[in-house]
Amino acid sequence: MEPVSLDQTRSRDATAVAITGAPDLLGAAAVLLADAGFAIADGLETAALAVVALETADPASISTIARLAERHPDLQILAVVPDDASNASLRRALVAGARGLLLAGDLAIALVATARAMLAGQLAVPTVLGRQIAPRPLSHREREIIGLVVLGLTNREIADRLFLAESTVKTHLSSAFRKLDARSRAEAVARITDPESGYGMGILATPDGAAAATT
Repeated sequence: MEPVSLDQTRSRDATAVAITGAPDLLGAAAVLLADAGFAIADGLETAALAVVALETADPASISTIARLAERHPDLQILAVVPDDASNASLRRALVAGARGLLLAGDLAIALVATARAMLAGQLAVPTVLGRQIAPRPLSHREREIIGLVVLGLTNREIADRLFLAESTVKTHLSSAFRKLDARSRAEAVARITDPESGYGMGILATPDGAAAATT
């Protein structure tokens, strides 16, 4: 995917921005940024910020962000993602190196503001995505219980080990699932064990106080 250029005469102080990715978003993004006073760069080498419009939010598309971040470590990367992108894919985009996220449907109203915030040194994500991207902390009991779920224990086994009623275990599990954006035990385990999910095994605790670990 090569950046597109736009022939515009701008102040020499204008920040250079490169735009690459989904063809149906390139023109609109270029016009919005140019009208706001940004200079549209001919390539990534001269740009301070890159707008990467992803056609999908699958791992292959997000890997383009990781490659850009590796090749251009000083480049601010703004990922424009499909409106139906999953929470996990949004977290992966941040882990890959994006410093801003924008839903495609919000391009017209938020692109310029997001770009300016990023260039001011801010991590820029939509407010509605805040809780999805930055997981709410688990309580100590939730960490214990999810840790035992990762180790493969059933609700009854967890209840016996922690000297709790099984109904209490289920209540804590339901709360933890909401915080992890998981709908089942399998999804919760996947969120924790996926190194690109943004969670990690370090958020867990076993009853003896050690971090949970799989065998």
